[in-house]
Amino acid sequence: HHHHHFAVMMALLGRRSSAGAVLHRLYRHISVVAEVTPNPKSMKFVLEGAEVLGSGTKTMIFRSEYEAGSAPLARTLLKVDGVREVMLASQHVTVTKSNLVDWTVLEEIIEKEISNFYEAGQQPVEESSLESTNPQDFEEGSLEARILELLEERVKPFVQQDGGDIEFDRFDHADGTLYLKMMGSCSGCAQSHATLQEGVKNLMDHYIPEVKQIVGMNDELEEDIPRPGR
Repeated sequence: HHHHHFAVMMALLGRRSSAGAVLHRLYRHISVVAEVTPNPKSMKFVLEGAEVLGSGTKTMIFRSEYEAGSAPLARTLLKVDGVREVMLASQHVTVTKSNLVDWTVLEEIIEKEISNFYEAGQQPVEESSLESTNPQDFEEGSLEARILELLEERVKPFVQQDGGDIEFDRFDHADGTLYLKMMGSCSGCAQSHATLQEGVKNLMDHYIPEVKQIVGMNDELEEDIPRPGR
């Protein structure tokens, strides 16, 4: 039952300015599809008919309204009781909840919040704060560019399917260590971590043998650490 569509049909309001009307036309048929992830505390909300960050952008994670100044969508969701972490990706939002609330209640609230947000024609994130994940940011043919390309094509799609994300942090040429950040729902399960690291290692062995080892930096959310402002 987690796959029910929450379709939002929107009427175009004639009174709006043309810019508003364009936005509204773009977002007329939005549905938010909730999907379970391997981590019972995280759910993935996939947008159909609209983008979150759009493709080729760096995933963003927020754990408090105060951090989410440049991301109105995250700010909105973090105001919801029981929401502990919001991860914005190209086409979906992964929400991690506290132990105090149940998905039976929370899921529908989040779907409604996301739908209302887009219905109002708001931008999920300020353009200026978007970071690119383009291999072009590194010199063409460089190891970094090749690593990024491999991650982008072979690794990310699978990790993102599970509601998580993986990000290039840095490559240490001296000892061949590749540092990766694991994020979202996959950062909560050690098992998927090991599998992921092994999978990436096999890929690198095959394509980029210069990578000798992989260190996964966990972007882990601790349930019981009190945070300022909560």
